[in-house]
Amino acid sequence: MGTFMGHFLVGFFSICFSLWWTVQTWIRYFRSRMKDGPKFKCTVTFPCSCLCGRLKHWPIEGFLKLLAAGTGVFAEIITGFEDGKFVMGNGQHCTMYFFYGMAGIIDMLMHFKVPLPKGMDYWATILAVTVEGLLLGFHLHHREELEVVLHTLLLYVIFVPVLAVIAEMYFKTSPLALFVRSFTWILQGTWFVQLGFILYNPIPGAKTWDLKAEHSEKMIVSMIFSWHIAGVFLLMLIIGIIVKACIRCRESECNHDAIAMQSLLLKDSNGHSVLHMYDSELESEVEYQRTRTSGRSETDEL
Repeated sequence: MGTFMGHFLVGFFSICFSLWWTVQTWIRYFRSRMKDGPKFKCTVTFPCSCLCGRLKHWPIEGFLKLLAAGTGVFAEIITGFEDGKFVMGNGQHCTMYFFYGMAGIIDMLMHFKVPLPKGMDYWATILAVTVEGLLLGFHLHHREELEVVLHTLLLYVIFVPVLAVIAEMYFKTSPLALFVRSFTWILQGTWFVQLGFILYNPIPGAKTWDLKAEHSEKMIVSMIFSWHIAGVFLLMLIIGIIVKACIRCRESECNHDAIAMQSLLLKDSNGHSVLHMYDSELESEVEYQRTRTSGRSETDEL
């Protein structure tokens, strides 16, 4: 991970998964507020209902976690050798990816109803995040001052999801814990990418940061981190607005289709109202019965 691509890859995976959680959480939240809607429930993973056929019922998210972790391990091993020796930092990164891959395997096993203890998927996620924070904490020794500040801020972001996931376990019907989990994972991803640009800027001719860090540069870094927090928060709100608009549009289309279907059901092949025809036929039948009764009365009088 000691390259720009190493930081960008971790950030990219974090952002992708957390954006998926954010969209699905908003969908689940708005549907729970509908009349006769399903009750909100927290889950570690979400089904991919946008896929077709049997794929929508497969544990795609768990599989993608395993694939992302495998990609990370492969990249760290390929780039981890210097002068014939494996760099210890890459070994730490491989360990981090391994635990996230293990969490993906647990997700798939839980999906296929393997008899594991209840909540094992939550504990696998907590374990992966805790190990990531532990490795990062010991990753800061003998680093330049600015690099320590950058990774310390990242360390704060990493441990907040642990509390969020624990809250999910005990408050299954609260959307707030899911939103906090998504928020902190997006923030973790964007800050990983920011670290890549500060420490290993790939843009030719870009100004490099002084890693020995004067006080002014620490202030700049903390300000950038604060803007990341604001940006992620606004992004989640915008996603919520878009999801709400899509759900409302879909509801209006369904209501329009229902009205059109009712209109079709109330018309025959000639375009006449079936209900009107039924009423006319009923009136004719009543009139016929009256006429028949009157005829019988006259005959009896004669």
